[in-house]
Amino acid sequence: MVQVWQVVGGAAAGGILVREGKELDSAAQATRLATGALVREEELAEGRLRYVLLRGTGPGTGWVSVGIPDKALAVRVQLWEVVGGAAAGGILVRAGRELDSEAQAARLATGAVVREEELIEGRLRYAKITGAGPETGWVSIGIPEKSLLVKTDKVSAGADRPPRKHLPSVEGRRVRVLVLHGAPGNSNVMKFQVKTLQKMAGDDFEWIFVDGPCAWEPIPGSQRMNFAERSEFERKLAKDKPFVQWYAHPDESRGDVYVEVEECIKYLDECISREGPVDALLCYSQSATAAALLMDSWRRDGKEPTWRINVFFCGAMIDDKRYQLKAPFSIPTMYVPGGDNDPWGRHGLDCLPEMYTDLTILEHTDGHTMPTSQPRAGEIYERILRELREVCGLPPLPGKQPTPAARK
Repeated sequence: MVQVWQVVGGAAAGGILVREGKELDSAAQATRLATGALVREEELAEGRLRYVLLRGTGPGTGWVSVGIPDKALAVRVQLWEVVGGAAAGGILVRAGRELDSEAQAARLATGAVVREEELIEGRLRYAKITGAGPETGWVSIGIPEKSLLVKTDKVSAGADRPPRKHLPSVEGRRVRVLVLHGAPGNSNVMKFQVKTLQKMAGDDFEWIFVDGPCAWEPIPGSQRMNFAERSEFERKLAKDKPFVQWYAHPDESRGDVYVEVEECIKYLDECISREGPVDALLCYSQSATAAALLMDSWRRDGKEPTWRINVFFCGAMIDDKRYQLKAPFSIPTMYVPGGDNDPWGRHGLDCLPEMYTDLTILEHTDGHTMPTSQPRAGEIYERILRELREVCGLPPLPGKQPTPAARK
């Protein structure tokens, strides 16, 4: 089983120093590995750890010291996955170790991944990493003849991802990326949002922008992000196009109820047929949810995605219980949430590990937007482009290393 570590040092400095090589005099990377980040061990030699980032912010890979004299910088952690309680909506969580201590109102969802804080006589005190349920509490790891939790090395970034399908390389044309805007938004706004990524991508990619099918109108006085009046800057970006969305909500208090979903699915189906071949979907916020709704509709009809990879920025979960997935998707998916200032992204971090089995998470701290703060934004975009090139069979760019999580 792969060893997972958590960064515990460097809080006062914004994280711990990452170097390019094992040697302490090798080049230092521009950003630090954030305190609290989870990483997968690739190599451990003489107190130096070569890692791959699983969750948190910082360089995707590099070398760090696991400690300095009298102080740990990173510690081994044991992760557990909830495998029981599917029929009951998860497993029971209590406030204390004793079996007669107070039960919490919510259960810890099946599929959730937690970090072991304390393990005594079959009772586990945990801290939640992914999934739905209480952030902490005590659970039983098993009952007679049945496990409720099992040890795992699987974190939301795909440490234990399944083998990928072998697809022929894209040849004789550019890689085609279908780009879907957020809500409210339009293709002009989205062109502005992805211009940095487009510039870095170069001439090997073709970008196709489409507009959502549903009308949108602001609710006067609303403070909710997807109902409030657009700023003057956003209106300038929109130019001559109206703000639209992919599906709608009956009112601003019903964010977990979707309407015009069938129209959305039909429209996206037609877009992909018209614009194909499509090699990748790049979606921002609501459009990532719309993509999942389309894929689930196709799956019910016995049809698989015709593209190779999803790249989702923020959001992307399905909150309407009528449309939530019965099983996860295996298509490679990259998820880019915006840190603590992105509440929908945080919600997505809980939900997407149960929606996608081949999931890579690249977190930033700019909020519910595309990453802009350097050098982290550049690191994320570079990683996305490496992955896009890999799944489409393009050679790595000169001077760029293969994706750290390259297939073994």
